[in-house]
Amino acid sequence: VLRGTVPDVIKNNDDHDITPSAVFIDKRSQSYVGIRAKARQEDENSVDDVYLEFKRRMGSDFKYEFKTSGRSMSPEQVSAEVLKSLRGDVQQRLGEDLQSSVITVPAAFEAKQCAATKRAGELAGFSQCPLLQEPVAAALAYGFQSDVTKEFWLVYDFGGGTFDAAIMKAEDGSISVINHGGDNYLGGSDIDWAIVEKLVIPELTANFNFPGLSRGNKKWRHTLARIKNPVETAKIQLSRSESAFIECKLKDADGQPVDFEYKLTRNALIDLAEPLITRSIDICKRVLKEKILGPNAIEKVILVGGPTLSPYFRDILKTNLGIQLDHSVD
Repeated sequence: VLRGTVPDVIKNNDDHDITPSAVFIDKRSQSYVGIRAKARQEDENSVDDVYLEFKRRMGSDFKYEFKTSGRSMSPEQVSAEVLKSLRGDVQQRLGEDLQSSVITVPAAFEAKQCAATKRAGELAGFSQCPLLQEPVAAALAYGFQSDVTKEFWLVYDFGGGTFDAAIMKAEDGSISVINHGGDNYLGGSDIDWAIVEKLVIPELTANFNFPGLSRGNKKWRHTLARIKNPVETAKIQLSRSESAFIECKLKDADGQPVDFEYKLTRNALIDLAEPLITRSIDICKRVLKEKILGPNAIEKVILVGGPTLSPYFRDILKTNLGIQLDHSVD
């Protein structure tokens, strides 16, 4: 809600600013969204009834099968559950029945992905849901009070599952996208999976009874779900410390308990993250080159997305882009 020129984030019913894109459906077909749904990933009896990261499948024919309830849902139907939850939180907190919503989408989203996003909004009960490209939304947040004569900004948006790079032109109070590029399969989740696949899985298979442990093996889906959350937590801790421990309680192929502990260092994380960050930097450079703009022509890089909070992440960007970074807006 905008109070004057200051936006206030409306807390959800769990009293948090952010609702994770996670949906759990129980045997009675009751749906749960957010942090409670995400926590169900670690419950052996619920792993086939909870899904995350469905934004990447928007606009596809993929079906999410919620095993216990027998429900089958499209990506837009699952996304609608998240939007319904947010809408309900506003009703609870402010007593307002929202009829409209602006939904942001990656600049790299194609027409069918955008259409699926609008359908999700309609399924959630919004009569109007205009779409706004995420780099435009970011630039508006930074330039809301800006009245510069003319500046070029590069919006660098490294989210959980998608990456966007966009050149914005701020001129006489208006902001416009003049070029963009992106990758709908590049984000913080890929850093998490790199840790799982290149460090954790080799350690587990070398020392314990986990034959065929891999993302493609459905037998181990629950085990990998129990591993991924602590991996993400350790990754975030490394923003402030040199090392962090990945700790999880697992069961091996014979059902025997395994108390797994792995020390993850910041240097090991950087080795895994840097190739992914480099992919994003290459997209930025291409977007600039297409408009014949060098680093000196860009006033600042606007950072968006949780992974960009990490000092090592920012160091890599500054070194490789050669443009001043701006992270003054949350």
